[in-house]
Amino acid sequence: MTEALLPLLLSTVVLLLTALVPRLAHLAGLRWPLWLRVGWQLTAFTVLTVLIGRVLGSPLQPHYREAHSAGRFWQQIVEAGWWLIVARIAVGLARLLVVLEGRPRETRIVSDLLAGAITVAIILAIVNFAFEVPIRGLLATSGVIAIVLGLALQSTLSDVFSGIAVGLERPYKAGDLLWVEGGIEGHVVQVNWRSTQIATGQSNIAVIPNSIIAKARLVNRSAPTPMRGDSVEVRLDANAVPEQCQTALLSAIRACRLLRANPPPGVSCTGLQGDGAIYEISFSVDSSEGLAAARTELLAQIHRHLHHAGIALALVGAATPPPVTVPALDQLLARSDMFGDLSPKQRDLLAARFTPLWLPEGNRLIHQGDPPEAMFMIASGVAEITIEGPNGPHVVYRMSPGESLGAIGVITGAPFSASATALTAMKVYRLDRSEIAAAILAEPGLSTALDAVARRGQAALRRNIASTDDAQLAHPDMFLGKLRGFLHLLGT
Repeated sequence: MTEALLPLLLSTVVLLLTALVPRLAHLAGLRWPLWLRVGWQLTAFTVLTVLIGRVLGSPLQPHYREAHSAGRFWQQIVEAGWWLIVARIAVGLARLLVVLEGRPRETRIVSDLLAGAITVAIILAIVNFAFEVPIRGLLATSGVIAIVLGLALQSTLSDVFSGIAVGLERPYKAGDLLWVEGGIEGHVVQVNWRSTQIATGQSNIAVIPNSIIAKARLVNRSAPTPMRGDSVEVRLDANAVPEQCQTALLSAIRACRLLRANPPPGVSCTGLQGDGAIYEISFSVDSSEGLAAARTELLAQIHRHLHHAGIALALVGAATPPPVTVPALDQLLARSDMFGDLSPKQRDLLAARFTPLWLPEGNRLIHQGDPPEAMFMIASGVAEITIEGPNGPHVVYRMSPGESLGAIGVITGAPFSASATALTAMKVYRLDRSEIAAAILAEPGLSTALDAVARRGQAALRRNIASTDDAQLAHPDMFLGKLRGFLHLLGT
């Protein structure tokens, strides 16, 4: 025992250092990287293996030198400590493998399972090698206990092993937007041994057992990209000309700013029945967060363009829907933000001076910096409003049927601060500045009405961005001053 005393003392010191140094470092606020912890344990394992070899020979076949004494028990404790270091190294290597493979945090469920299996195996090894207790009976007993526990925890074990399968397959990770069969959709918050937690759009946490996740249909909205595709379906009057329906629907798509241009949206006729023709509009958005706003914008534009094209929505079960007529110019003026508050007589006076125009796609209606010569009322199609910036033109708005373009600029004389281009084939009504002057001369009360429109027209002024010269014109006093100056020049 005397010759083995020094190696036993050194082995005990190594075991104590292996256990205490990481704890002390943690208490001191020092975080050891996983690779450093594994390296420290490997160093301790090597030194301890050499020291145990001086006392017991091979740790796998120890030869205790005393039958029954405190010295033998000390040797057994050192042998058990060696096996515990082996367990810690094996667990550390398993976790290090997870880190090196870049697996998401939730897939550590696999390494946790390996750690549990390694721990059980090491405990059995300590009982068998360190304390020389046969483990056959223990294995038989533990097998019976495992069967009993397995039957009692069948549901929980099903969730656990399903979680292991999910961790290995990795169909989603924390932060992904996930749709689960049954109507649950939200961002994955956490995946643990038993369940997957999803934050829904209603600010709730849905806890779904992994056994259900493993069997349900899943759609990962975040993979391979966050881009989200969707479609809306409309049923239109079966008597409407299909080409006109598709033109109106395509114009509605072009008027939307929230839809992605790539892949391009599309329109297809998917059904034709006696009570209507079915059209499907497919589109995509940058992410699921913008889907609701994009659908709202698209449906609003579809309604607007179909209405101004005189195309009615079909009524299910009805052969003929109520007739819809294309709005005339006086109706466009009556519904306009700019001219809607004028009296019918005043609107008729202006309507008689408009000139209809049909413009092809790409035609320039107004150009930034040009003096205003005319305003336009859009009857069909889409106009894109752009402003020249340091990096070239950028889109600020898209105008649809029923909106007016350039009205404020024509009255105030301010140069256009934006350009307007026909994004699709368009039908517009043009009203020259001289015609407005002539209408005011013919009806002096029109000047007062326009003055009142100007007072209520701050929102209309912002929407008519192409007719403003700078930010100062948005101030109502300056706008009214220019309006009254123009009317004064007319002698009214």
